Amino acid sequence: MQPQLNTTQSNKTHPQNLLPSLHEIDFVCPLCRGVLDVLENGYHCAACQKDYLLHDGIPDFRVFPDPFLNFQEDFERTEIVLAGLEKYDLEKLLTYYWSFSDITPEDLRPKFVRSAMLGEQKAQPILNLIKENNYEGDLSSKKVLEIGSGTGNFLTIAAPQFKQVVGIDIGMRWLHVSRRRFMDKGVPVPPLVCCCAEYLPFADDSFDFATAISTFEFIADQPKALAELDRTLNKNGEVYLNSVNRFSVARDPYAYLWGIGFLPRSVQAKYVFWRRGASYENVRTLSYGEFQKMSHVRFPENRFTLPDVAPEIMEQFSSFTRFQVQTYRIIKKLPVFSQLLKRFGPAWNIQLKKCL
Repeated sequence: MQPQLNTTQSNKTHPQNLLPSLHEIDFVCPLCRGVLDVLENGYHCAACQKDYLLHDGIPDFRVFPDPFLNFQEDFERTEIVLAGLEKYDLEKLLTYYWSFSDITPEDLRPKFVRSAMLGEQKAQPILNLIKENNYEGDLSSKKVLEIGSGTGNFLTIAAPQFKQVVGIDIGMRWLHVSRRRFMDKGVPVPPLVCCCAEYLPFADDSFDFATAISTFEFIADQPKALAELDRTLNKNGEVYLNSVNRFSVARDPYAYLWGIGFLPRSVQAKYVFWRRGASYENVRTLSYGEFQKMSHVRFPENRFTLPDVAPEIMEQFSSFTRFQVQTYRIIKKLPVFSQLLKRFGPAWNIQLKKCL
């Protein structure tokens, strides 16, 4: 049975039960970028003959599923999240969620929960970078797209600063998990959209800025995602990324192992599974040179800076790791070592600009 088009005047511009924060967004088909018809519970593309339905208020514009879970598995995991959404605060909800994971080793689950709980501190440097590079502009009139909004880290701190901050994620479950963070903070739920970074359901020139924090390495087709950012950003648009360096001498933050990036890509996942029993097939970190070459096609100007570690995050580290961070802070201020760290340091904050 086909979903019905809205016929009442009050529901003509958006589906019933759509998140209120999404009412001002005019979506396009992520495949053909054509105009969409409005359904009672979603959208329909006549050209592609494809429906994009809502899931508890969030539209699902995915062209392909999350690399970790297929569509059905993601919806099942989303129902688990929704069942605990009102019962638990964010930390307990994340612990509850990870208890159902059959692909994440038990010893890594607390690390992932702890990392998510420190997410706002990790996102703050990217927000600071946007402010520093646009200190003369009025940010309250700007629109921002976050790729891979996850548990709502950047959205929580950035939403009050801009006209609009839209969070997208390929995992429907994570968008609903993020609602708990907003509830805990007592802030309205910002615009949340489930879609692929390679197929964005937004018109050309929709945003002023885009961000991706610890996300780019999980995108299946990274050049296509950059092309989509190029399309949906206006002519002066900028992208702010935080990404892990493939050739880092530090421990990989996704498998907690050293030296993964120095291995051939064909054996990285096998090595991680052998050492950790964890999945690594869908992680593709880039080197400094690889990132520069890939991004330059769409964004002629780039700037790599070395991130610092927030005090709240430092407190979670062992004494040895804190010593390493302190050493890193000292040597990154020295020009010679600064250049070496861009090639072998743990990560970068990156600014990409469309115009020179």
